[in-house]
This record gives sequence, structure tokens and C-alpha cells, in this order.
Amino acid sequence: MAKILTVDDAPAVLKILNLVLTTEGHEVTSATNGMEALQKLETSSFDIGIFDVNMPGMTGIELTEKTLKSENGKAMKIVMLTTESSDEMKNKGKAAGAVGWLVKPFANESLIKLISQLI
Repeated sequence: MAKILTVDDAPAVLKILNLVLTTEGHEVTSATNGMEALQKLETSSFDIGIFDVNMPGMTGIELTEKTLKSENGKAMKIVMLTTESSDEMKNKGKAAGAVGWLVKPFANESLIKLISQLI
């Protein structure tokens, strides 16, 4: 299964992601902001990243760009998880390197299906 880095400033969202993904057999590491995520990337590599777009300090789009430029993050497949669903925002995410887009609130089945497509 996959090693997944989840990043969201909402603890409840991190708990849901962790529960759903670990139930599917994935190994999940969580971070509450972009800086914490980058610190985790310094010592570990992950197959997939699920990043919230709107976070204080560093947006998920900025985090995506920095992750894909880092040694341990350059091969990651990144999914944006957000309340944003505009084409403009999706295009920004895609331009940054994101390969998937999941709108909150999401159905657990949608998350599972998306992750299985990326593995």
C-alpha cells in the first residue's frame, strides 16, 4: 500500500483522512501546516500527498511546488483537498504539479477510489 502525507489545518479533517486511509491499509503521516510537512519530507519520502489548499502561512499550492522540488518529494503524486472548486483554482493546482482534486466535504469512497487510481 502507499505511504501518504496528509496536510490540513483542521484536525477533524486529518482524523477522517487517517481513519479512512489506514483502514484501507495505507501508512499515513499527518501535518497541520506546510512548514511541518516540509520538515517531515526532510527525513521521509511518501508516495502520495493530500494537501489542503487554504492553510495559514503556506497554501497547499505553494506546498505542492516546494514538495515537488525537494529531494524526497519530487516523485510524489499530490492531490489537492479543498472547498475550492473553481476552474481557476484547479488550474493553479495543476500548474503547481497536483494530479488530483478532491472537494470537501468528500465521500470516503471518492477518496479511496482516487488514491487507488494513483497507486
